[in-house]
Amino acid sequence: LDGGPPSPMVSQLSKFLNLASTSLYMCNYNVTTPTSGLYAKLLGFDEAHAGLIIGMTPAAVIISSVLYSWWSSYSYKRAIIFASSCCAIGNLIYAFALPCNSLTMVLAGRLMTGFGSARTINRRYVADYYNLEERTAGMADFVSASALGMAVGPGLAAFLSYVAPEGGSHAGRWWTVETAPGYVMFAFWCVYLVANIIFFEEPDRVQQTSVKEKKAATSDERAPLKSHDGVNTEEQPCAKTAKRSFSFGGVPVLVCLLLLVLLKAVLEGLTSSTPTVSRFYFDWDVTLCGTYLAILASLMIPANYVVATVSRRFDDREIILAMLVMMATGIAGFMTYAGSDAEASFIFFSLIIFISCNALEGPTMGLLSKVIP
Repeated sequence: LDGGPPSPMVSQLSKFLNLASTSLYMCNYNVTTPTSGLYAKLLGFDEAHAGLIIGMTPAAVIISSVLYSWWSSYSYKRAIIFASSCCAIGNLIYAFALPCNSLTMVLAGRLMTGFGSARTINRRYVADYYNLEERTAGMADFVSASALGMAVGPGLAAFLSYVAPEGGSHAGRWWTVETAPGYVMFAFWCVYLVANIIFFEEPDRVQQTSVKEKKAATSDERAPLKSHDGVNTEEQPCAKTAKRSFSFGGVPVLVCLLLLVLLKAVLEGLTSSTPTVSRFYFDWDVTLCGTYLAILASLMIPANYVVATVSRRFDDREIILAMLVMMATGIAGFMTYAGSDAEASFIFFSLIIFISCNALEGPTMGLLSKVIP
């Protein structure tokens, strides 16, 4: 069997801009993590509100993913431009929240930033407009671009701590280490918007439509024969078997989805609590915390490489079980560190949690693709 008609060709620059979108968003998502607790404290709230500030972004992604899944069926360029505009506006609102002394503006800014997540569009662009031979490499580039953004975000926050003072009575409230990420990311998104408007090429959808019509015609020609009374003579004997297999197949699908929710919850809990815990117990500043989070994020690529190598020898279920045990061990150690080696235990067990969570996602997604009806 042939692989079907080739996908419509797109320029290399458009592919780069598509990957730059997801990398820039992941950078934007992680750049505020080291300073979210400080931002909440300056506004008169407890540093634990950092979890609420960070959590507003993925909450908005739930809604935006549905919108962009529909919009990308008609236009990629306009959807990406709209998403990038939301990110730019959201960062500006986030930066202005301190001068306006408003936690609501902080939450609204992060909510708007999450609404600008175009990762759904970026994935679909790779799936639809990369040739079959390039698709696997394209998905790998997508993961690498995301990992790069995750690493650059906290690193950028650490760098900004050298050029911006901490907010307080002795410093201004416009340019501080808390508001600087908003201004810098606003500038980055504006540059990206201009580049996207000028250089991004909308793919040719005519060829894609003809491919879909050809596939539909082929499926009609291969439709099962029906008897004179309209009963499907081929599928009728297998109806009960199909229903039974679907009912049993729904259990592993549900388990895989729950695992994905679990690992994301644990990962978000780790990244949002690290700045507050490290500052309260070990007196880490923004620079040290940002550097540590950047090192954590940089481990995502080697962790996924090891999982890809191990997956050739072990089943997905075995890898998932091993990662769950590793995650549980890390969580138990993270919650019980104490004594003179508390800081070393904190670093060690947070590394275990982060690596196990990221390593768990690959085999879980692979198993999901195999068991989903």
